[in-house]
Amino acid sequence: MLTTRMAGGQIMNRFITILSICAVMAGCASAPMGDGAMSGLFDYAPSGSARTAGAGFGYELSGGEDWSGLLNFQSVGGVAKVDFSYASLRSDDAEGELDIAMPYMENGVRRYEGVASDGREVAVRLQAGPCEQAGERFTHFAAVRVGSIAVTGCALERNTQERWSSYLMEYLPAIDMCLEEMGDAIQYVSLAYAMPGGSSGVRMVDGEGQTWECALRDEDQAINSLRQLDAADAIFGEGDPVFVRGDIPELGAGCFVYESVRHADGTLIGAFGHDACDTTDIAAAPGGLTRS
Repeated sequence: MLTTRMAGGQIMNRFITILSICAVMAGCASAPMGDGAMSGLFDYAPSGSARTAGAGFGYELSGGEDWSGLLNFQSVGGVAKVDFSYASLRSDDAEGELDIAMPYMENGVRRYEGVASDGREVAVRLQAGPCEQAGERFTHFAAVRVGSIAVTGCALERNTQERWSSYLMEYLPAIDMCLEEMGDAIQYVSLAYAMPGGSSGVRMVDGEGQTWECALRDEDQAINSLRQLDAADAIFGEGDPVFVRGDIPELGAGCFVYESVRHADGTLIGAFGHDACDTTDIAAAPGGLTRS
């Protein structure tokens, strides 16, 4: 598998993933925080995208004009914590510190629970998928409960350096074309990105751990080239996360914890795999995670 360094927001995201898994598994050492950002950042966004990344790592929550919220992640004494704030036209505002609900990523959904400063119970659920609101596409569907009030809306991942997965739906036709070309040889997609001229590139990893680059042309209507890559070809953000089309592998398969990606009607699109193996002896943990 190709490896790259991570910028601050990606480091925090990986750190939170590892801390969450270590909370329910024995054998985890302290999570590594990486060694800084790369000097040259790769542009994942398709042509015409105007989305910008926010500061830190977390999620902006939106219920249109009715309500808004924010999840901001941090590490407190080696424990992953989530600062929560909520503003609504239907009820009193709320803020507090939430915990990451266990089992981590149960049913492929991000879950956060806790108590607001005024004593109301809080629960947040984030389902990855193309949530549409006021002409904008978000990265997750959001369900929030504060006391007796329950609302739904959308959520947008906020990161110091955006991940390629924020644009999954824009790249999905290109991904499908490249996967069809490779057949059953591919385990997962490790990256999709904009190439010069407005077409897309898709990187895929096969069953032997070999990475392939599929370059498209004619506005992603045809495959231009398909080639094997080596470690020297690695680019920033590759494998953060990986994407499995049309399936949700079991927990720990390929050393990833999986987040389901679904349409609004619940139809499965695939799963994002978040690397949980950058920690010592995790392969010996209950559940049998193995290194890739």
